[in-house]
Amino acid sequence: MANLKMKSSTSSSDENPLIVVQSSKDNKGTSNSLSSIGERKVYIHVETMRQRKICTGDYVLIRQFKNDDNELLDDQAVITSTVGVAWPSFTIQPNEIQLSKTQCENAHLEINDFALVSRIEKSVVAAAKIVLAPVEVPDFPINQILHIFMKETLVNLKYLLSTNLVQVQYHGKIRQFQVVDIQSNFTNFGENTSISLPESIYTISRDTKVTILVNPRHATTSKDVSTNLKSKGVGFKSIGGLSKEIQIVREMVELPFTNPELFDYYGVQPPKGILLHGPPGTGKTLIARAVAAETGAHLVLINGPEIFGKFHGETETKLRELFEEARENSPSIIFIDEIDALCTSRDEADNESEKRIVATLLTLMDGISSKKSGNQQDRIVIVGATNRPNSLDRALRRPGRFDREIEIGIPNADSRVEIFRTLLETIPNDLTNENVEKLAAKSHGYVGADLAAVCREAGLKALKRIIKSDGQVDIKLTMPDMESAMNEIRPSAMREIILEVPKVYWNDIGGQEEIKQKFKESVEWPLKHPEMFTRFSIHPPKGILLYGPPGCSKTLMAKALATEAGLNFITVKGPELLSKWVGESEKAIREVFRKARAAAPSIVFFDEIDALTIKRGGSGQISVADRVLSQLLNEMDGIEPLVNVTIVAATNRPDVMDKALIRPGRFDRILYVGPPDLLSRREIFRIQLQKMSVAEDLDVEELAEKTEGCSGAEIVALCQEAGLLAMEEDLEATEIHHRHFLKAIESCTRRISSEMLAYYEEFRRNSNVRSL
Repeated sequence: MANLKMKSSTSSSDENPLIVVQSSKDNKGTSNSLSSIGERKVYIHVETMRQRKICTGDYVLIRQFKNDDNELLDDQAVITSTVGVAWPSFTIQPNEIQLSKTQCENAHLEINDFALVSRIEKSVVAAAKIVLAPVEVPDFPINQILHIFMKETLVNLKYLLSTNLVQVQYHGKIRQFQVVDIQSNFTNFGENTSISLPESIYTISRDTKVTILVNPRHATTSKDVSTNLKSKGVGFKSIGGLSKEIQIVREMVELPFTNPELFDYYGVQPPKGILLHGPPGTGKTLIARAVAAETGAHLVLINGPEIFGKFHGETETKLRELFEEARENSPSIIFIDEIDALCTSRDEADNESEKRIVATLLTLMDGISSKKSGNQQDRIVIVGATNRPNSLDRALRRPGRFDREIEIGIPNADSRVEIFRTLLETIPNDLTNENVEKLAAKSHGYVGADLAAVCREAGLKALKRIIKSDGQVDIKLTMPDMESAMNEIRPSAMREIILEVPKVYWNDIGGQEEIKQKFKESVEWPLKHPEMFTRFSIHPPKGILLYGPPGCSKTLMAKALATEAGLNFITVKGPELLSKWVGESEKAIREVFRKARAAAPSIVFFDEIDALTIKRGGSGQISVADRVLSQLLNEMDGIEPLVNVTIVAATNRPDVMDKALIRPGRFDRILYVGPPDLLSRREIFRIQLQKMSVAEDLDVEELAEKTEGCSGAEIVALCQEAGLLAMEEDLEATEIHHRHFLKAIESCTRRISSEMLAYYEEFRRNSNVRSL
């Protein structure tokens, strides 16, 4: 506590509190500015000023007085204070004092509260540095002109307390700045004092340095940050599906903040940094804000792209100031969002400025001392977030800087259930637990931000119904609203590579029952019955290769598999991955598998895979096709395992594929999909004719017999041709007759020859694969 020397009267009236009344300027709706003496006046009755020996123009200290039972409390009851210029008034009562709105805010006073007033004779603390920050997000430039303007304003103000707000008119509007910190040169408190204050009163001179922070969040204390974040619903309870990741972050952040003595006792250095990486929208920034809210730590937010300055050395200066602020407000969390924009690898930096920024950040992280004056720890943790961790400078990713790297991945089904429940807590809805689980099961590839967008879009649909009903019906969010919203919001994890969400079911494919069963065993069983595989210590097949004549439903089966199993479906056409640029084809293969792992469980379907997997030649030169094949082999069965990713491939030319690909561990199951038999053809006709208007004379059995050797695609084409023949015969026709189908069969050319079937049989024998 700083003791200030006050001039006091022997009269007991000096101790009497005064009742706060509203300023006449405030009554008129005029905001007060602290840029002139006229706006800093404290109006006191003339007789009261005479009794307390306060002259016009004297600086007076106004302190909060708790007036329970109108009893005067001791100095411990004083909470906050403000300074004003005494001015006589004849319009108020002798027991009243008239303050401006800003003065009331600084002293935490309201109308009709009681305040103590004392004349400041001499201040004993000179301010060496004052740090300010705008209370709201600034819509004006924070530049050298503003610093000069605020310096003149504060010099004119003369006195300031560390809890005060400073209000000025700038760029045509009233702006409020919070005093973040005041540093003094000396603390010689003087001897003859009449009152003990909880805070020092600082004098401001031309020698005082004034600094204005860019980030408006710095205008509050760490406790205020925590309160503001919690009031906005930011906390661990507001995050769903990341319990494991949150636990790791809490262990690394909360323990050093709450029990620093444990680290001293065991001689362990507390962690300095955590790197959160993962796809956009998974909750990296939310976790950092939640930690700050829960721990009450001072949050210093650094947005990578926003900190860059146009002048030489400006960015480095901003970084140093932010780290210094964190040190002064320990415990602190420095959260660097999009850190890859700030710390790109120096080997790939385009200019020296980027290298200096990286070097500055490294130096600042190393400069965070485990000890400071008073044998107290700094207690600063740096949290970085990026979706491009491999682009960061290597020197940043080592112990002592970022001690732990935590991947915030795409949520699985269980995590999506938690996210949905967290989001729906504040939304009126009639969704059951079964509804939520169904939504989570069909939202593969959706990150937390996507699910929030789904809930928001569904809410808009419900609002439209309320508007149409003129608000007379209490409408809640329904399952159809959510399903409709999901059709409009595409999953972020799949946005760049997904072509479509297939809507093909097993019932849409006629026949091929044995192949369907093999598909279910390979993909659906591991997802629905994982305990069976664990019990027998077996691994589900990694890959399934379908080969056979064209038009026999190979692609259709892969789509049905993805639909029935509820998986992400990534389609890759073999030739589209090939590029004329060196290394681009291999990079495309890596990217496909990287996203498939991130969006697991998923199916990667390679159509016409023979274009990518031609047998490696013996010419001694490595071609583009050889490198692509090698990359594909490594991705399917390399060091990095494939978890919950199934590879399905289709080809008409299995003989040209490299033998290394057709082995257990890569394509575990090689299935021959031949022309449909009689039962399969009958089923294909049944499925197709359900969608068409046919006459009663139609004989499906005869059509199935007459289409021996046709593929499924050819049977579908026959049905289309029969419809066209009916239209040629009569444009007013309402039905397709049996004769139309027979005529279509007569004109059909079968594309599956006996030589083709013999070719596939020869491949089966030579490769020792099972034929179905």
